[in-house]
Amino acid sequence: MKVAVNNNCGLELDEKALRKACISVMRAEGVRKDAVLSLSALDEEEMGEFNRRYLRGDGPTDVIAFCMDEQCEQGYLMGDVLICPQVILDSKRQYGVDEDRVLEYVAAHGVLHILGYRDEEEGDWEEMDRKQREILGLPGGRRC
Repeated sequence: MKVAVNNNCGLELDEKALRKACISVMRAEGVRKDAVLSLSALDEEEMGEFNRRYLRGDGPTDVIAFCMDEQCEQGYLMGDVLICPQVILDSKRQYGVDEDRVLEYVAAHGVLHILGYRDEEEGDWEEMDRKQREILGLPGGRRC
């Protein structure tokens, strides 16, 4: 399994921890060993553009996931997870996760979306939250 981390947000990130969080989710969910995932950290302007263009949203959001589900020379391309660290850090209290792990938590959320999990309904979000916390070894919590 491989996770390519691209830091385009202008903030210093613990890329090793982000990579480890994504791989932990991939392993826990039984993803193929030749899987490749891209994780990009974007600034607010770039994330806002992706949100407008692909989700018809307004302004930047915390995470967007694009599933690829393709085979190539490098292996099985799962997809792209985009995170916006500034948005995440500005609203870190809503996640109920220590500040030093909140980016990992949101990255794991994006990987679960790539794997088909959805969170449109409250019960769905709670299932994803429980799974993320279990995989990452985070204490239980509730979104504010």
